[in-house]
Amino acid sequence: MPRITKKPAAGSEESSRPKTLKRRKELLGVVYEAVSEHGVDGVTMRRIGQTAGISTGTINYHFKNKHNLLIAALEAAYELPEDWEVYKGSPFSQLQRLVLGYVLRAPRDRFWRFWINYTAHGTRDDEMRRHQNDRYERQLKFWVSLLRDGIAAGEVDANIDPDIAANELLLIAQGLVVRQLQLPTQATRDEARTILSERFDLLSAKKSARQAAASH
Repeated sequence: MPRITKKPAAGSEESSRPKTLKRRKELLGVVYEAVSEHGVDGVTMRRIGQTAGISTGTINYHFKNKHNLLIAALEAAYELPEDWEVYKGSPFSQLQRLVLGYVLRAPRDRFWRFWINYTAHGTRDDEMRRHQNDRYERQLKFWVSLLRDGIAAGEVDANIDPDIAANELLLIAQGLVVRQLQLPTQATRDEARTILSERFDLLSAKKSARQAAASH
């Protein structure tokens, strides 16, 4: 792939990377924390910079403004998990890893509180709302592709419609996230895991094969 010599657009993947991935991750972690605690309007670049130990000028160089920083923070949360290669060769396992990781984040993870604040702010900010809707559509397409690959691999029930199944799964996942934000208890978390497990069982080719065998 040719080297990019010109300065990339502000807010793009290339421009939104501090010098090391570690520092970038730390910075975006501060963004999640700050927004989850103070809301979008209550967060300033100065506050983020002071908390992260990075100059405001450096943050502005990479992101240009708070708007781009928030968008980059949202995007970063949807990057593939570090253990993605463990599930290589099994599209259905990859899908389950994504969905469970999406819904059942660590208790101390602040992304979902950031996400709900971002969503609320998006009702007053057309660009942020458009970006979040675009992010949703890209996520949906990826889940559809994993279901299609899963059907081809014999892991997913060939009778399902991947587009419908992926859309239902994503809607269920987001509903479970909101419920956990409303009631952050172990019981709610366990309920979310059970609901997702039942949904995966319905999508599984093994379940379909068992049902077919039982009918004969």
